[in-house]
This record gives sequence, C-alpha cells and structure tokens, in this order.
Amino acid sequence: MKISIIISMENTPTLLHIELGHQSIRNWIDKNQYIIFSEIIRYSEIMIKEKLQLVQAIMVSNGYDNIVFILKKENLDISLNKAMDYFLSIEEYEQCARIRNLFILIENYKNETKDFKIGKSNKR
Repeated sequence: MKISIIISMENTPTLLHIELGHQSIRNWIDKNQYIIFSEIIRYSEIMIKEKLQLVQAIMVSNGYDNIVFILKKENLDISLNKAMDYFLSIEEYEQCARIRNLFILIENYKNETKDFKIGKSNKR
C-alpha cells in the first residue's frame, strides 16, 4: 500500500491518494472506515474554514479501479452525519465532538449570510 498526497496548483486542499496495489478497494474501505471518516472530518474542516464549494478529498485506487471521495457544500451534512453514526457506534467521542463543532460552525456561517431586517428603533 502506498499513500501519497497530490498537491493542487489551485487554492484547494491536497488530495489524499491511497494506492492499494492489487488489493480489493471495497475490502480495504470496509476495513478502514476509521481512516476514511477521519479524513472526511479533516477535509470538512478545511472546506468550511476556507468556504469552498467542493473538495476532492480521498482517492483509493488499485491496479484496476479507483474511488474518489468528493465533499460538496450542499451535501456536507450527509457526510458528517454518516461519520457521526460511525464514530458513535465505536464510542469515539472525541471525533463526535469535532463533528458537533463543525455543525456549529456551519450554522454560524449560515447565520452570517442571512439578511437581517432593521427594526424602527434601530433606524437612526
């Protein structure tokens, strides 16, 4: 197994590339959910803080095929909820706290972009 980081020339995060040689991608992903979900959290943190719309996070490949994990802003809550379910199931509460903090950060960013109406008492 070979792990490499592909650096993008654009202002986007690097892609984590995991080369499995001739191992089964499906079996590796099933056995390494901790790594996958941990990286999804890490890339979600980058994505939220950098206010990116899309991130190609992880590519797992072998000699025959590859799978790319792409995070999209509009579906980030789905990915984080799946990560939360996994980490709750193995009682990894530190990771759950990181996910909770990301949900709070997402809400804070949403609230920053909302238009607020100014009441009569504030118009001066």
